[in-house]
Amino acid sequence: MRVGRTVIALAVALWGLCAPLKAQINTDRMMSVGKTALYFDDYVLAIQYFNQVINAKPYLPEPYFYRAVAKLSLEDFRGAEQDCEYCASRNPFMVNVYQVWGLSLVNQSRYEDAMKAFRGGLRLEPGHSGMRHNLILCLMRLGREDEALRAVDTLLIQSPKYTQAMVMRSDLLWDMGDSIGALEWVNKALDVNRYDPVMLHNRGLMLARMERYEEAEEDLDRSIYLDPSNARTYITRAMVRYSRDNLNGALDDYDMSVVIDPGNVMGHYNRGNLRAQIGDDNRAIEDFDFVIEAEPENLMAVFYRGILRDQTGDYRGAEQDITRVLEEYPRFTEGYQMRSEVREKLGNHRGAEEDAMVVLREQNRRFNSAMGYADDDKEEDEGKTRERDDKDVRHYRKIVVDDNLENSTGFSSEYRGKVQNRNVEVKYLEPFRLTYYRDNSKEISSVYSSKPVEVLSATGCFMSALELENSEVQLSEKQIDRLFADIGLRTQYISDNTQDAGCLLLARAIDFALLQDFRNAESDLDIAVKTDPDNWAVWFCRAQVRARSVEARQAEQDDEGKADAGYQGVIRDLSNAIELEPSFAFAYYNRGTFYAMTNDMHAALVDFDKAIELDANLAEAWYNRGLVLVMLNRMDDAFRALSRAGELGIYSAYNIIKRFSKSE
Repeated sequence: MRVGRTVIALAVALWGLCAPLKAQINTDRMMSVGKTALYFDDYVLAIQYFNQVINAKPYLPEPYFYRAVAKLSLEDFRGAEQDCEYCASRNPFMVNVYQVWGLSLVNQSRYEDAMKAFRGGLRLEPGHSGMRHNLILCLMRLGREDEALRAVDTLLIQSPKYTQAMVMRSDLLWDMGDSIGALEWVNKALDVNRYDPVMLHNRGLMLARMERYEEAEEDLDRSIYLDPSNARTYITRAMVRYSRDNLNGALDDYDMSVVIDPGNVMGHYNRGNLRAQIGDDNRAIEDFDFVIEAEPENLMAVFYRGILRDQTGDYRGAEQDITRVLEEYPRFTEGYQMRSEVREKLGNHRGAEEDAMVVLREQNRRFNSAMGYADDDKEEDEGKTRERDDKDVRHYRKIVVDDNLENSTGFSSEYRGKVQNRNVEVKYLEPFRLTYYRDNSKEISSVYSSKPVEVLSATGCFMSALELENSEVQLSEKQIDRLFADIGLRTQYISDNTQDAGCLLLARAIDFALLQDFRNAESDLDIAVKTDPDNWAVWFCRAQVRARSVEARQAEQDDEGKADAGYQGVIRDLSNAIELEPSFAFAYYNRGTFYAMTNDMHAALVDFDKAIELDANLAEAWYNRGLVLVMLNRMDDAFRALSRAGELGIYSAYNIIKRFSKSE
């Protein structure tokens, strides 16, 4: 553990700013910054702050609760459980701790214990719909349908418009074999909220199971219109279209599912299956290659690839694939028949004869068997689809469907809404920030470069080379320690070198911002803009810090009414940065984004155009420009901009195009 060194570094860094304050204020600040880090999903950093509060005041319940939230998000379920126990032992009347406690136990499949936790919270707040919701799901997981139904009825009495309770009742009735009742309750839920894409998807899947394919496709069309970024919905609609013999439509849906989620194994398998059925063998093999790499034990994909390799002349590869399947299924007659034919093509006549004899002996055995021997290779189910957990290699030609009709929201995380209050409907791509770290997981993997940033980085004032990034990067413990240590060094340098204070304050502010300590970052930048007002970077960085502060404040206080005023200060800082460095495309992009967020669409469009003029490959500018044009109802121009964003790597732009093309 590096906690000791981290605490010392942080104490050194904050001493100059907080020396006059009492320890109580310091722990309050650490709690505040820790919750900010939690909001921005920087869980490792949040834990560091909560550790320091716990070390200083181990009797406080709150830091244990928030640390449990962070650990739960990091899937440290045992650690979250333990922190909830610590919190409850200090204050047994914190309702939300029982929610987190229950969720940590659910994720360990300890449903009985989880129900005890949820019931503990419900004793304190009987009307807490989130905990009652999760209690019901535990009962469903344990197969206690009758109890679950009674609990759902109780929830509906308390909250008669709570649609998720209606959906759970529908799921229970479906599992109990009452498909008519299940459909009735999901219809009731959609009467309350007809624009819920998840419920529309679930009803579409339910209707498909009832072979009411036309109605199912209508529901799935609406679900995709409302949420065009859900790969699972495209896969379900593809299954429905396939059942209606619309192979081209099904292929289009599988293509889209793979664009949205390139790692979706079901999408690749089913697309490969359809490609094989229409004779597109080489591209089908590519899909099965992907499936086998992701799931080496998927013998259906292996066998199907073997057949396709035979058809494309790769007889060695075909023999290897079929042999692998026969090792697992030594009575799979079709496999021996196929391998016999492949070995004949390879000139291995003896091997071909041996396989042919296996087939002949098996056929004779079946013919002579008394009592009506069941043919191992006979297709007992002539349907077109199979369940995902069906491992019978004879069903390799069937389309895979996901029969999970359980409530798709799963175990709800109600506490996150209260702790973080995050707005999940993000319309515009995020502004760029100066950082030392890149997010390598997002769809655009290019390194963002800019001459002004290169010149700034070359001054040697910073901990390491500066990067431009617009995604949240979760820091490792090693990176956090290094930032704390750098803050300590900058603090010492500032006291010894007052003439270079502007650059040093900028460097320390970047460190503070990366540690989600926006108050100290903004304090440093306020001084920096006075001591070094001709430095574009201090204005650019203060804009980014102010914007993050506004977002965090809105999340904590639900204070959307003051957003415009907060962003106006951000826009002014970016205008100063642009005046000092007019060649910096990212400043125009950022200002355009904040103009768009404050509904000044024409000013946003001017800035995005300028950003693109300076950097024609700035995909984010094309994307946000496209959304602004949509808001201005200039659809042709919007689609061109979004298409360009897609070409540059933001593939979700294609979903936006598809959605608004339908609305046209």
